[in-house]
Amino acid sequence: MSERRPFREVKLQWLRLLSCDADINDNAKCVALYIVTAHVNGHTEKAWPSYKTIAEATGKSVKSIQRAIRDLEEGGWLGVQRGNGVGHNTEYCPTDASILKASELREKTDKSVPLTPSEGGQICPERRSDVSGKGGQICPPNLEKEINKKPNAREAHAKAAPRRSIPVVVLPTAQTRQVDEWNAWLAEKTLPDLARFNLATSVNGSSGYQLPGRWPPEDGSDKERDCLSYFLNRLPAIAHQTASQVAYRQAA
Repeated sequence: MSERRPFREVKLQWLRLLSCDADINDNAKCVALYIVTAHVNGHTEKAWPSYKTIAEATGKSVKSIQRAIRDLEEGGWLGVQRGNGVGHNTEYCPTDASILKASELREKTDKSVPLTPSEGGQICPERRSDVSGKGGQICPPNLEKEINKKPNAREAHAKAAPRRSIPVVVLPTAQTRQVDEWNAWLAEKTLPDLARFNLATSVNGSSGYQLPGRWPPEDGSDKERDCLSYFLNRLPAIAHQTASQVAYRQAA
């Protein structure tokens, strides 16, 4: 029996199995696709979108969303912990049974190995030119082209990798769950916690942090590299601030 993998590693297999479930209608599949791809956190495997949020995103009515959630719950695809609607949204998470099935499918996929030439398949000869005994075509140098070859400033600029801009959101400090998730992620990367970075801000009288997202990124994703770059670029500022504090204490 396969071992249960983290949901972020078998999300594709989970969606594949759901799409093949004849007992789940298309409306429920659409809702599950939106929740899993847009809201499920890669670390906690949970999501908290409201019925209104799902309805606006999928173009369906709130009653259709409620029926879809009930079908997914009864079908064993989503675990649902209903909130009281006052600061506690309904919580959704893929069930352990469905994740285990997806893990088994992932294991079968990982074991699929393409045939080598000794075990079968077709061996394609290496493409080569008959002009040369070593393969390829021998062309005499174009002296005129070499003379007229000059550096192209546009090509040099195109080769330089542009620095990616990272969108920043303000996460209120009152969102303790998300703040704790970020601090845990930073600790895993051996980085200081949010309080050490100069990210504090205030919006409409509410304090918060300027972060590259409301939740930490999934491991191995492009967003993870962007987030690491975001925090690493701010490490020199922390070192400078610490050095200034030490100098101030020494002068005092």
